[in-house]
Amino acid sequence: MADLVAYVLIAAAGVLLCRRLEVGPDGWSLGLGALLSAFQVLGRAYRDHGTFRAIYASPADLALNVVLLVVGAIALALLVRLAFWLMDRPAPRLREGDAPSEARFLPTPAVMALLVVAWLPYLVTFLPGSFTFDGTNQMDVFYGFLPKTNHHPYLMTLLMGSVFDVGRRLGSDNLGIFLWVALQTLVQAAALSLSVRSMRRMGAPRAALVAATAFFALTPAWGAYAQAFLKDTLFASLLCLYVTLLAESWERCRREGEVSPAQAAGLLALGVALCVTRHNGAFVVALCLPVVVVAMRGWRSRALVAGAAAGALAVYLAVSAALLPAMGVAPAGRQESLGALFQMTARYLREAPTDVEPWERDAISAVLDYDAIAESYDGNKSDAVKVTYHGTDDDLGAYLAAWASMGLRHPGVYLDAFLNGLYGYLHVDTSCPHDTWDYRFYAYGPLPGVPDDFEVAYVMPEGARAVVISACNAFQGIPVLGWLGHCGVYTWALLLACVHTLRSGRARQLVVAAPSLVMLAICFVSPVNGYLRYMLPIMAEVPLTLWFSAHAAAVDPAPRLNVRGRHARRA
Repeated sequence: MADLVAYVLIAAAGVLLCRRLEVGPDGWSLGLGALLSAFQVLGRAYRDHGTFRAIYASPADLALNVVLLVVGAIALALLVRLAFWLMDRPAPRLREGDAPSEARFLPTPAVMALLVVAWLPYLVTFLPGSFTFDGTNQMDVFYGFLPKTNHHPYLMTLLMGSVFDVGRRLGSDNLGIFLWVALQTLVQAAALSLSVRSMRRMGAPRAALVAATAFFALTPAWGAYAQAFLKDTLFASLLCLYVTLLAESWERCRREGEVSPAQAAGLLALGVALCVTRHNGAFVVALCLPVVVVAMRGWRSRALVAGAAAGALAVYLAVSAALLPAMGVAPAGRQESLGALFQMTARYLREAPTDVEPWERDAISAVLDYDAIAESYDGNKSDAVKVTYHGTDDDLGAYLAAWASMGLRHPGVYLDAFLNGLYGYLHVDTSCPHDTWDYRFYAYGPLPGVPDDFEVAYVMPEGARAVVISACNAFQGIPVLGWLGHCGVYTWALLLACVHTLRSGRARQLVVAAPSLVMLAICFVSPVNGYLRYMLPIMAEVPLTLWFSAHAAAVDPAPRLNVRGRHARRA
């Protein structure tokens, strides 16, 4: 009932504001409001019961959820319409000239310094940095305690290991951790401050620049992941730089007619960096290629950006198919890309264990531990299931046939498994459980069964670290503001920007949002539900993505038909 009361209050306030501003919901705001309301209903069902069937478990449940859906759709549609009004408000000023005036704000080096200072409580309290599970695994591979593998991108392992080894050779593993943390902190501060500079160049008002800088400075995720020894922080920074360069390439193409060779070279370099930092970087570059090509103007600009993306993918394929095998590096296991399917199989065996054909059981047993996965199934995390993978490529054909056959008999079980693994990326709710694991505030220590010799320990006392951890966890629960510590709000912000762009009639302006959309799709099939670490690249792009949608809709409006049926530009 608390949700219903909140919706009613939001709707009442929304109606008053819309009347005062003389705006009303349109089809786009109503559609997005209904979608977001559905996310809330669905998320509540999975959070509390782990199944969509809870929505209609009883007539009373169904009635309550229908009311919540309808009232929520109205309330959220009004909020979306107000957000559209706010995004459209700068349009007259932006249309005044090809180069909008820049707001008075801090220079980029000052923004960068401000961010580093804001993150110092995390960097100092957790000095030299948190030696995470993934980071430890990569260093075990680098030093030969584990076999060479591309489970974590091997070139990224070499980069992290080379920096770590400087400290190790100087006699301190702590120094090795600190050097990497310092490097990635500077890169992250630079990437985020450059995105703010790009907003400023595209005419963002001072209030928007202040809000973006405050978001990067004060949201705990940025300081928390700056101090964590793992690959994801650098990847998020590189993707932020990539998106920033896409935005500036589009803007130069609009104003001067073409993308510069330097920008194309930058897209090539950043594309390669994305591909070798995290495996899904290649999906971002490849899937965004058509959108990027369509967004640019003129054959020369399109050829430059297409060549940059193709070049990055060619380097990635050469590294994967030739260089790594020549170095004796084993490829990543198939289980990493099949985790979502394995989760469906595990849930099926838990909910319908008697409806399995003998050949299906044999096919599953050839790739997974048939007797264990039903019991170890966790709807929010696939690690316990996929870790039992022991199959070969030849076994996967039979398994996929069994997977399809079982899904045809019980599609609802598969849908439950799929939605249970992603609802945290859609649902906005500060009651979702979070702990230090989400922010990587820990030093894992030796991996089980791996006889490494790393000597890494925090410098500051445990009491000081506990204070910062408690503050971060308390932030998660603050009404409204705490949403910044949860994944769903960033999905909502991304969808807001995308719908605003489509509402303007220029789908090609989705060029800046496209990388985030790809990353969101990857989150949906990721091993962990609602995991802030996986959302970090999208978080880094949200301020620029929102402003670019407002800017592009103003300076590059869609043509409309005049009374004679000819295209006319909007005023």
